[in-house]
Amino acid sequence: MRVAVVFGPLRVSTDFVDYPYFADLGAVQAAAVLASAGWEVALVDGFALPSSTLRDDRDAGYLRLGATVEEIAARVPASDLIVVAYTPFHRPPARDTALAELLSSLRARHAGPILLADLYQSGQHYVDAPVAAVRAAYPEVDHYLKYECEAAIDAVGCALVDGRMPPSGSGEPARLDDLPLPAWHLVDTAALFHFHAQVARLRPRWAFPFDAHSLPMLTSRGCPYRCAHCSSNPGLAAGRPKTQRRYSLAYLERAVVALRERGAARVHLLDELANVDEAHFDGLLALLQRNNFAFEIPNGVRADYLEPRHFAAMKGRVTTVSVSAESGVQRVIDEVVGKRLDLATIHRAAVEAARAGVPLLVHFIIGMPGETRAEINRTLEYAAGLAEEHGVEPAVQFATPLPGTRLHAEAERRHLPTVAEDYGPRFQKLPTLVDPGLPADDLIALRASFDRRLNAARQPEKLILNVTYRCNNKCSFCAVGTRDQYDGDLGMQREHLARWHARGVRLVDFDGGEPTLHEGLLALVGYARAIGYRRINVTSNGRRLVYPDYAKALVSSGLTSLLISIHGPDRATHAREVMVYEAFDQSTEGLRNACAARDAAGLPVEIGVNITLTEGNYRRLGEVAELALTAGAPWLNVQFLTPFGRATSRTAPDTTDAARVTREVILAYRDRMRIQVINLPKCFLPDLDAHCEGDVGKLDRRMVFVNNDDVNLARYLAERRVKKPVCEPCVHSVACGGFYELGDSPEPPWKIEPEELTRPLSLPMLRAR
Repeated sequence: MRVAVVFGPLRVSTDFVDYPYFADLGAVQAAAVLASAGWEVALVDGFALPSSTLRDDRDAGYLRLGATVEEIAARVPASDLIVVAYTPFHRPPARDTALAELLSSLRARHAGPILLADLYQSGQHYVDAPVAAVRAAYPEVDHYLKYECEAAIDAVGCALVDGRMPPSGSGEPARLDDLPLPAWHLVDTAALFHFHAQVARLRPRWAFPFDAHSLPMLTSRGCPYRCAHCSSNPGLAAGRPKTQRRYSLAYLERAVVALRERGAARVHLLDELANVDEAHFDGLLALLQRNNFAFEIPNGVRADYLEPRHFAAMKGRVTTVSVSAESGVQRVIDEVVGKRLDLATIHRAAVEAARAGVPLLVHFIIGMPGETRAEINRTLEYAAGLAEEHGVEPAVQFATPLPGTRLHAEAERRHLPTVAEDYGPRFQKLPTLVDPGLPADDLIALRASFDRRLNAARQPEKLILNVTYRCNNKCSFCAVGTRDQYDGDLGMQREHLARWHARGVRLVDFDGGEPTLHEGLLALVGYARAIGYRRINVTSNGRRLVYPDYAKALVSSGLTSLLISIHGPDRATHAREVMVYEAFDQSTEGLRNACAARDAAGLPVEIGVNITLTEGNYRRLGEVAELALTAGAPWLNVQFLTPFGRATSRTAPDTTDAARVTREVILAYRDRMRIQVINLPKCFLPDLDAHCEGDVGKLDRRMVFVNNDDVNLARYLAERRVKKPVCEPCVHSVACGGFYELGDSPEPPWKIEPEELTRPLSLPMLRAR
């Protein structure tokens, strides 16, 4: 008897998960099984035809993968039976347009029976839909064969051809080794590899690349664990324990050799869990090495079964090793997910992967029923910590209750509605569960905060070089004001610039003290530009720029931005903060001189104003913004106090009221100038949190002090920053350092007397107390 096994085009979301480009494996295996049973087999693989490509679907946000329906149907020969592959990517049980078009075309051309078969091969997210619902969605078919089908497909096919009722019973093979090798000899693998290369261009980077002559295979089926979200071992009879069945190493050796003969250079192991059995995994790694195969394990491995020798064997052969933590909270792992995993083994795997030089991907899920917002934040904090400390790539997905999983059953038990028109993109983009305790908007915001933190960590590092502790102001809040006043060594500072540039840093900020008092500042800026720093900033009080020649020299020295600190809109307000009477006139004149020098030379230098908010000046923030704009500096950097140096609680404003004023200024000026807010928890500006991104950026900044010590700025500031109970459920928590704890102190040892604020300009009169 003649049978045509047909794998049609797939309609997938542009944000698809899993591996639709390998979904034809089941059809290739079914063709082999039918051929071994005596059928005359024609395999029409829609991914391996000359016209196989990807094209936009008529529905926005979707793609068609494979050849057209017309070409596939035209290539199906006259047959006694047609077997059409049914996959999770068809979104059971809804009627998929691509599959419906194929079935309609085949039914119009062929009078014989059509069998729709899962051809389930493990490793993909399975959607367990009722048989009746699938049959109702596709009236063109004569029978639907569900789950694994190799042990039943011959008998079912014969019955359909003979006009008999197909037999019932499991299609699960008794022994995997009894199966023939997949019929890749019936596939035009050159055309298939060409198709893979086209799909690979969809994204700039794949964790598990498949564009270099890659073919899929299985070394096992099933998984013995019972994680709530997992759809492995579909169709398991009630009360039957989950198990894993494995192919023998001898069978796998033959399979690998056969793949090599078909032109494969890399194999993707689509097992649900490839390293359940230690001896099997060791043997598998050895045979792949023996046959000189690169490989990927996209569904991942158990972290608690990974040993240093495994990382050593995988180094240079895999692109990424993937493990799943699911949560950063042990209670959630144990009681909600049911994973039976010690979280400490995730950390151990991260350490071993970094030591071996093997990239590690760790999966997490948020939004599980029974998980709290505080626990989600702890998970995100744990995931971010793995990324920042060990270079791990964290993948955070939303809990998605696929039918047939314990998660789906729990959602139904809790009467939680689910959105199920397409599960694929929702893993990454949109929560599926509608839980009043964890609204979708909150889950999206939590993930967005996590993404902001990761993106900040992935940005180019920035070097902050304190060139001197000398300063001609005496700011009441200065973070370094209690340090000895001296310049850094110019030679050492050049060495710091060269060393960090060699490590890939291209951003530098020259700070102090007052950096313009260091006679080597212009040379340092020029050296930084000469060796390749792309963005060079100087933060200054601007007083020395009162001399036009110096302002011109600084602006043309090679810097790309200049921040001038002005802490009030008038002489009196500014003087109360910096303790120097004439500083305001000099700083504002310096600002105007810098802008004039920039404009005269036509230089692309961004000039802005920096203000630190105190109890004495925060109400005047809007006037400082206007001052900056009028001077030609449409950039305002608003800093809240950090508890270092002279800053104390008596200097600080009421944070809530200062945030209110800041918000009003942002709303009034954001269309006319760039405004960034530093050191303020995001919850104070919940609708304007984009203006607080500079605070997140401190995660990737290095500060070099005048004495040549260097620190990670985020860790340095974290010494006096705390998370409070209100932070635990906050959607901004993972991207926020928390609150600064400012201590109390006596009045400073100097001050400007009130009568001095109205005298004519002269030298400052600082009175010791």
